[in-house]
Amino acid sequence: MSPTADSSAPAPRLPSLPARIAGVLLSPRETFAAVAATPRWVGMLATTVIVVAACQGLFLSTEVGQQAFVDQQVSSREGLGVQVSDEAYAQIERLARYAVYIQIGGALVGVPVVTFAAAGILFGVFAGLLGGQATYRQTLAVVAHSGAVSIVQQLFVTPLNYLRESMTSPANLSVFFPMLDEGGFLASLLGTIELFTVWWVLLLAIGLGVLYRRRTGPIAGALFAVYAVIAVAVAAVKAALGGA
Repeated sequence: MSPTADSSAPAPRLPSLPARIAGVLLSPRETFAAVAATPRWVGMLATTVIVVAACQGLFLSTEVGQQAFVDQQVSSREGLGVQVSDEAYAQIERLARYAVYIQIGGALVGVPVVTFAAAGILFGVFAGLLGGQATYRQTLAVVAHSGAVSIVQQLFVTPLNYLRESMTSPANLSVFFPMLDEGGFLASLLGTIELFTVWWVLLLAIGLGVLYRRRTGPIAGALFAVYAVIAVAVAAVKAALGGA
């Protein structure tokens, strides 16, 4: 029997897809309870993939987006200590013409792969190591629905990036500390901490808590600890490479 099921009460009715997207963001516990009872994930994952691919593809199909891509590539290479020659710059400009296809392809493949992998890891931890009673399909449905944050993120970030003519996220903590050395460790660390990712981790913790009938606090603490380790490692590498 599902861990969210109760023989004395009917399972919560699964809302429509738009209602689930709004529900995950506004009333996550009730929505995740319905998702756990009726674990449908295809529509949610497909919607997330389409929105991410469309927003990134639309941005990179513009001259502003392609120039932002060029600027990012040049900045990354110079951060590695590589002098960008005129010939190399021309090559980057040619590559920018195909960046839209690369980004769309990456979203179409990367989002599902990451979702399936994350669900597999979490299922292995909670069901395999901790003895939880949920199925992989239920875990996958929870992970897929937490992707509602990615939809909001893309709709928020894409127009801002167009106005800023930049590919860097305007929602990371480094934007609040412009006085820091861009290539330093602290600036790199703050740049790695993205507010939408923090929101996603919190929603994922709530969903897993509902599904496996565990307290949200310890789950969130463990997930944020993993996030912190990854952020510190990435920041250390970026600082060592001069902020690239």
